[in-house]
Amino acid sequence: MKFLRFNIIKNRHYGFIFSGILLSLSLFFLIAPQFRLSLGIDFVGGTELVLSTENNALSTEVLESTYKDIFGEDISPVVSEISGGESFIIKSHELSVESQELLLNSLKKIDSSIAIEGVSTVGASLGDYFKTQALTTLSLAIVAIILFLAWTFRTVPKGISSWRFGMTAIIALVHDVLIIAGAFALLSQFINLQVDTLFVTALLTVLGFSVHDTIVVFDRLRENLNGKKSHLIEEIAEDSLWQTMGRSFHTSISTLFVLLSLLIWGAPSLFAFIFALSFGIFIGTYSSIFIATPLLVLFIQKDLENAPIDEEEVEYKEGEYISGKVV
Repeated sequence: MKFLRFNIIKNRHYGFIFSGILLSLSLFFLIAPQFRLSLGIDFVGGTELVLSTENNALSTEVLESTYKDIFGEDISPVVSEISGGESFIIKSHELSVESQELLLNSLKKIDSSIAIEGVSTVGASLGDYFKTQALTTLSLAIVAIILFLAWTFRTVPKGISSWRFGMTAIIALVHDVLIIAGAFALLSQFINLQVDTLFVTALLTVLGFSVHDTIVVFDRLRENLNGKKSHLIEEIAEDSLWQTMGRSFHTSISTLFVLLSLLIWGAPSLFAFIFALSFGIFIGTYSSIFIATPLLVLFIQKDLENAPIDEEEVEYKEGEYISGKVV
């Protein structure tokens, strides 16, 4: 990766500006009434119908238009095709038994072989419970990550708070979650991307992947500090980034190849889940390199400025660390 090398730490303002733009757009998409997240039946309640057919005379477009003809144009169901057009999943507002029969009879006029294979209904109160549980799970995961990183990096040089590592990683993770959610809020206006329990699962997976990538860089930074304070933290952090760049790049690319294959050729019902994973891993890798580490450097510099320099340090010279004293 040396042929691509440029100074990430000294040029960190570019990453901060780019992320600031992405975060501003994401917050706008999440707050603006014309956008916002489209919540699935897991969180707002509704009915999921699994339909099967033998004649292959139906399509997602036909199912959606038939549904709207019966229940009104202002209601937009999420229709997914599975098993090569032999089965379909319709997620919609809560349907009574009579409404299900009405929909089925209308579809039989188009395809007489259509049948309901399965029905699941989530009430509004249960949807609120799932929503609360999802937020609680994300909050607990974030707190656990902070505590774990603070404990893991408890051996950092004197004068640097180990909590800096945990808080920096969490800032990067919040950055990732907001951008992913903003992308879903935007794309839900053009394609059927709904936030459900699978979306939360994807977020938790991305959090784990991203924080693991961040820990690798942070751990190399701690090793390069050699257990002693340094007045050249920027150079040490820059070297630490590039020493782990190849690993981060290869891990992310190999994972994305698999996910993109599933995104293109996988089941349509899993599209939102795979998209959240793919986009999340891309953003997580970016934030580990261009946000987390540069931000940690700023925090460490602040700690070192406030700490008295009265002991032997590590002096950086031509890519090597030699003992010396700062005077």
